Amino acid sequence: MRKLFFILLLSAVLGGAVGTAQARMWRGDSASASWYGPGLYGNGLACGGILTTSTWGVAHKSLPCGTRVHICYQRCVVARVIDRGPYVAGREFDLTGPVRYAIGMPSTGVVRWWVG
Repeated sequence: MRKLFFILLLSAVLGGAVGTAQARMWRGDSASASWYGPGLYGNGLACGGILTTSTWGVAHKSLPCGTRVHICYQRCVVARVIDRGPYVAGREFDLTGPVRYAIGMPSTGVVRWWVG
């Protein structure tokens, strides 16, 4: 009886974890994104630090600094919110150069994203 309870408990826990990961995978929203960098390298970031050619992160107007965001275009990556912006109407994210290249996005595009 004890073994059966343990097996049922374990399967519920593992099944819930897998279900949560799958739900998270498809929960993403679409958003317009651009990238920033040239002309801004050396400037300070709203969440601390300096923007360089190797800075990994995204800018968002309202997500808290440090929030982990999954960003997908041709490929998916995880990046943290490191700055505020973008300041172009209709865009939700500004990606740093390394994030942009990692997901295979041209200068602007529609990305899938979710927090987690």
